[in-house]
Amino acid sequence: MTNKFDIEMYADTACPWCYIGKRGLDNAMATYRVRHPEAEFRVSWKPYILYPMARRTSYTKKAFITSIVGPERAPVLFARLAQLAAQHDLPPLRWDGPIGNTMDSHKLIMLARKLDITTPSSSSSSSSSLQNTTVDTVFHGIFAENRDISDRGFLVEVALANGLAPSETEVLAWLDGDEASRLVGVQAALARTIDITAVPSFVVQGRYRVGGRQDAEVFLELFDRIREREEVKGGEE
Repeated sequence: MTNKFDIEMYADTACPWCYIGKRGLDNAMATYRVRHPEAEFRVSWKPYILYPMARRTSYTKKAFITSIVGPERAPVLFARLAQLAAQHDLPPLRWDGPIGNTMDSHKLIMLARKLDITTPSSSSSSSSSLQNTTVDTVFHGIFAENRDISDRGFLVEVALANGLAPSETEVLAWLDGDEASRLVGVQAALARTIDITAVPSFVVQGRYRVGGRQDAEVFLELFDRIREREEVKGGEE
C-alpha cells in the first residue's frame, strides 16, 4: 500500500488554466488527506514556458490572450475562466494588467525548490513548502492583483515575503546567475523529452499522466487507483 505520492506539475505562471488547475490539485490532496490521514504528497513544479520570445512588460493580459484565441472566442474563454475560478473559490480574475516573459518567475520558483531540498524542515508537507507558497503568491499577484509577472520588483516582493532571500540584492543576483538559468533550462528540456506539449500537465509516481485542468475528482480517482494497485502488488509479493 502506498501512502506517498510524487506529483510533477508542468505549468507556466502566465497560464490561467494552470492557476485553476493547481487549485484543483490542492483541493484533491486536502480531501484525500481527510480520507487517508497517513497520505503524503510531494509536488514538484516543472517550468514550461509557453511564449519564450515574449518581451518584458509589453502586453495586457486581455489583449495578449485575445490575440492568441481570436476576438470571437475570447469572450467565451474569459467567461469560462471566471466561472471556474469561482467554483474553485479563487478571487475574481483580472485581465487588464500587464504581462510579459515568465522566465524570471520560473527562476524564482526554482530557488524555492532548491531551498526546500536543502532545508528539509521547510518542506514538511506539500502545502507548506516554500515552492508551493511561492507559486501561490505569484499566481495570486498576477490574476487577482494585476501584478506583472515580468516585473522584477514584483518578484523581489514575492521572494522576500516568502523568505527566499534576505535582501533584494540577493534575489536579483539569483535571477541573473548561471545556476538559475541552468535549472530552468534542464527542467524545461525534460518536458520536451517526455512529450509535454500543453499545460497544465501532471505526472504522478513518474508514470501516470493527467493532462489539462482537471477537477479534484479526477485526481482522487487516480490516487485511489494507485493505492489499489499497490495493495494488489504488495499482496502478490
